[in-house]
Amino acid sequence: MNTSANRWTPHWAIHPGQHLLECIQSRGLSVEDFADRTDLPATTLDAIISGRHPITYDIALRIGRSFGIMPDFWFLLQSKWHRQQETMKTPA
Repeated sequence: MNTSANRWTPHWAIHPGQHLLECIQSRGLSVEDFADRTDLPATTLDAIISGRHPITYDIALRIGRSFGIMPDFWFLLQSKWHRQQETMKTPA
């Protein structure tokens, strides 16, 4: 039985840029190499990695094509990040 009592829901989220950096590095790429592969400015990727820029659906499509990972994965990570940030702003 899957009740709220036995589901673990973390009260934190990691910006998807951190996951992106791990994926880039695990493939032996530099941010600049990955920027060339995805036709994105390196400054945009740097901003995503540092958590200053969101992964839009267009960017998720480009990342997905490059890594062979569904773009929805990246967009979902970004959505969860936004939701967590809003939850932290809202008083209980």
